[in-house]
Amino acid sequence: FPPQPAAEGPLAQFLSNSADDVMVSDASVEIADVPLQAINVLHAIVAHKIKQSLSAVSVQNTIKNLVDGKSTLQNEIVGDLHKEFDGKVPDKVEEMPLQEAAAAIGSNSTAGVQLGKYMQSLVSRLFSTKMPGGFTVSNMRKILESSYGLGPQCQDAVLLVALTMEPSERLANENAANAWLDTVAKVYVQLAGISFAKKSNGSKAASDGKLSAKTMVSSAALESLEKKQQEHAMQQIEVLARYAGLDIQQSRQLADKHQAESADNQAKLDSIYNEFGNDLVDGVKPRFDICKIHHYDSYWNWARQKAFEWIQSTVLSGKIKEDNKLLHYLCNCANPELVDMLSGMAAVFENANSNPALRPALELTKKIHSACSKALKYPPAYVEFSKPMQPKTSILSNGSVSYSEIPHNGESGDSQWQFSSVFSTFFFESMYSAATTGLSYSGKTALVTGCGRDSIGTEIVHGLLSGGAQVIATYYTHSLATVKFFEQLYREHGARGSELILVPFNQGSTKDISELVDFIYRDVSNKGLGWDLDYVFPFAAVTVIGSFATNLSSQSEFAQRAMLTNVLRLLGAIKTAKEQHKYNSRPSLVIVPLSPNHGAFGGEGLYGECKIGLETTFNCWTSESWKGYLSIAGAVIGWTRGTGLMSANNLIAQKIEEHGARTFSTFEMAFSILAILHPSICHAVHKEPIWVDL
Repeated sequence: FPPQPAAEGPLAQFLSNSADDVMVSDASVEIADVPLQAINVLHAIVAHKIKQSLSAVSVQNTIKNLVDGKSTLQNEIVGDLHKEFDGKVPDKVEEMPLQEAAAAIGSNSTAGVQLGKYMQSLVSRLFSTKMPGGFTVSNMRKILESSYGLGPQCQDAVLLVALTMEPSERLANENAANAWLDTVAKVYVQLAGISFAKKSNGSKAASDGKLSAKTMVSSAALESLEKKQQEHAMQQIEVLARYAGLDIQQSRQLADKHQAESADNQAKLDSIYNEFGNDLVDGVKPRFDICKIHHYDSYWNWARQKAFEWIQSTVLSGKIKEDNKLLHYLCNCANPELVDMLSGMAAVFENANSNPALRPALELTKKIHSACSKALKYPPAYVEFSKPMQPKTSILSNGSVSYSEIPHNGESGDSQWQFSSVFSTFFFESMYSAATTGLSYSGKTALVTGCGRDSIGTEIVHGLLSGGAQVIATYYTHSLATVKFFEQLYREHGARGSELILVPFNQGSTKDISELVDFIYRDVSNKGLGWDLDYVFPFAAVTVIGSFATNLSSQSEFAQRAMLTNVLRLLGAIKTAKEQHKYNSRPSLVIVPLSPNHGAFGGEGLYGECKIGLETTFNCWTSESWKGYLSIAGAVIGWTRGTGLMSANNLIAQKIEEHGARTFSTFEMAFSILAILHPSICHAVHKEPIWVDL
């Protein structure tokens, strides 16, 4: 909130008054209406999201630092900025200081900015859930204008401050709301570097042309006058109604009834918010929207482009850059049209064979053509080319801490836990196949929830697409950045026959679960996919840090709903859909995300309870007759670096490994999970649930 512009004379004297001198009763002095700037809105969004006061959030800090390693929260803030500023947010905004990010948005003009859709929705929610009945945004603006002398743009600035000072529960009455507003106004003037002048009724303020001073009518007198006018008008209305034969009393009774019902509903709503808190009540709002679904299946297009770029770079450099990963990708995407294109390019190079500079390009084209021709006979396969990595934390000479990942040496294939030597052998053979010949998921369909950036879920989607699967990936916050991210993911990893369906979804919402499953199983003729799921990965998670048994938060209850209660609802909805469609001999393999962390870290709310609770699925498979519809594989996920839940612990991961533990990157953990989908293990899982300790 920029300070008021410098002034001379009475204005300078007025603006230099103490910031504590704020209360104005019934009359006020007009204050320059300073335009709202992008930094004001950006500052308020971040402060509101991380639940800090504006003064506690430095505009020289970055979003990445302010969220303290919570990548899920970071992604939500970036998504909110895209909603508010409508496509003006720069890439990597989370790594910019807030002041620099606001400048990049480019709205620091003399005209200022208006509150966008996102902030308007927050303001509406604030007044509908925390203000007493009848105390609206319009009422607040009138008070700010008449009693504080603030113009429309300064009023918007006060609203931003108000969002960061939201009451914990609904204010009881108008007096409480006025007191709260006065507190907000005091904070605003301190942030803006201005002060209000105390004035008594009828007094006049000095003016030299720079300061607009005027005597205001007493608000009490004005209210009395308005009341008398209303009474006079009602008397006339009653006379006219009797003349017209209308029963006003009946209308009054109906209005009183509606008012009583409204008050009753408001009391119920207040009770719900007071009991469950904002995080849970707001968190379960549906996100599914069939109009926001994105469908990617153009693997053939990107394969042609990548093949052409590889060959073209060889023409320009005169040298072949070996790339087994890219060659495997092209083989995965092989189709007759790609082979024909390569054949034509080879013919062109052969006709120009007298040019020695083109010989490397001819050699590469023939190599790709031969590999892709052979690949037409086989389905796409997922092969993991990445090498195991380990964490490294360094303290530099200037005192700053640096985190990086380096190759992991001395990897061993031994298993410390062998609940079943036969299954363990199958599993290690499956991992070996995924690292050498590859695993094919061609013709398979999968649902993966919780696909945020740097998540295990997203790496699983990568593996499934490269193996030729049709994948539904769900995301929480709709934004251009999210859509572009997944478009690039498909462009890099989509294989022949693969599809990526990107769906907005909130695993904490029962309505979303119902609509998502209905969309998957509904016929194509009714705007559904008409699929039957082969694999289900209910991996959506909610980060909760600093929530102990002594202060369990509303966010913890929302996390429990998303990670436990609604996982069971999701499985139940899938089972019901399969029963309705008579899919009773083609069970969906569910990879249940378990954890060795059963309260060992502490301060994570109900995370441990959720993971223990999911273990009941092993018994439900028998007790609730899931066989034939669902198969259960519990994956005990190890310490995975860089995820929304664990990224804050990256800096100590190296020391953890020095003590004998093993931590994993997201792709390493996804690689282990995808190995469970090997046909030999799937065959075993369909007979009985299995437990995979990763």
